[in-house]
Amino acid sequence: MLIMLYSHDSYGLGHIRRSLEIATHLSESIPDASLIMLTGSMQAHAYALPERMEYIKLPALTKDSGGQYCSRLLPHTIDITLKLRQRIILESVRNLRPDILLVDKAPAGIRGELLPALQFLKTKSPSTRIVLGMRDIEDHPDHVHAEWAKSGTLPLLKNTYHAIFLYGSRAIYDPVEEYGLSHSIGKKIVSCGYVGRHQPKLSRERIREQLQLQTDRLVLVTPGGGDDGYSLLKTYIAMLRKQFGGRRPTFDTFLVTGPLMDPRKRLRLQQAANTELALTVTDFTPRLYEYLTAADLVVSMGGYNTIVEILAANQRGIIVPRVHPRLEQCIRAERLAAKGLLEMIHPTKLTSTRLFHAIMQSLQRPRPPRSEDIGIPLDGAANVSKAMKQLFVDVQDIRTNHPLIPRPSNVHTLPRLRAESLPI
Repeated sequence: MLIMLYSHDSYGLGHIRRSLEIATHLSESIPDASLIMLTGSMQAHAYALPERMEYIKLPALTKDSGGQYCSRLLPHTIDITLKLRQRIILESVRNLRPDILLVDKAPAGIRGELLPALQFLKTKSPSTRIVLGMRDIEDHPDHVHAEWAKSGTLPLLKNTYHAIFLYGSRAIYDPVEEYGLSHSIGKKIVSCGYVGRHQPKLSRERIREQLQLQTDRLVLVTPGGGDDGYSLLKTYIAMLRKQFGGRRPTFDTFLVTGPLMDPRKRLRLQQAANTELALTVTDFTPRLYEYLTAADLVVSMGGYNTIVEILAANQRGIIVPRVHPRLEQCIRAERLAAKGLLEMIHPTKLTSTRLFHAIMQSLQRPRPPRSEDIGIPLDGAANVSKAMKQLFVDVQDIRTNHPLIPRPSNVHTLPRLRAESLPI
């Protein structure tokens, strides 16, 4: 059994981290499965891969100040870079013929780069099951409707994808209702729950010992990948200097800039690190979740992975979400703040004084309720594995019943895979 994962990874680290968490569960729960991931992440090499997994590196992309895709490192236009990525994806699919293709978030890939590969699978490898992993929230419904109409996403969901795994909870945000999905698309959705994390092997106490804290409290600060996190981190350091200049801080800070931050901005933040402020600054660590579980409070932007990690660790969190070019982070933070699971400061209202008061108040409060206790599941990766096993049974049935006759490309039924039939 070969499972191929596509993770476009143009911005931040969330896509590859989510994909690797799912891949780890697949490797553990399906012993005969081999996995391969197509990724554009600049940090793919930094993460430990699960057993029986390879990855194929796509040329890296990012977004410019206007939210448009561009080449991250290659001195070529976006069209040339995308053409190269498209060719790598198509040749990978053509040669490897996966049993299941799991696409993270982007049904057509970046600017349609997946479409030739999807067309090949539908016509030349019709037994391959094509699955979309849908993040809990895409954007404000008005933006989603406009974007999907422009990209032809709805026909793709209806006619090409066999299933849609929702990495979230419809009790928090229901894409069928919010985005007005048709009945035929809605019945393909399998609510898997949020993709939580494996708990660290080291104890909280041991992790804190390794960090050599100066105080008895730790605040972890992270903007995710770091591309647009400078404003939050600059405000945080200004807060430290204003409140604790010349005196001992009442908490330690472990600040992770993110590896994708502009090097000049990162250097300014690193130069602020000193023992007098009990401040440690690093650009990247694969142990981020360990440090998060050992902290007393997390200050971050509102990306999917960071939020889910805060929930999985039953951690206090202060979220300053991104509001441009998408409202996804803001919507997520607002919905979870309404459940009492974290606090939110809108970026237009962020000041060093307000941030300080929010931190001090949060440190004095008890930890929030556990997500599972209020009906927000965090076992999404395990449920994806269960659904994948059933999909593979469908693949075997098709190949057994039709070993020589290709399945017609206009057949788009979803045999047996229904939310109510899954053991989740």
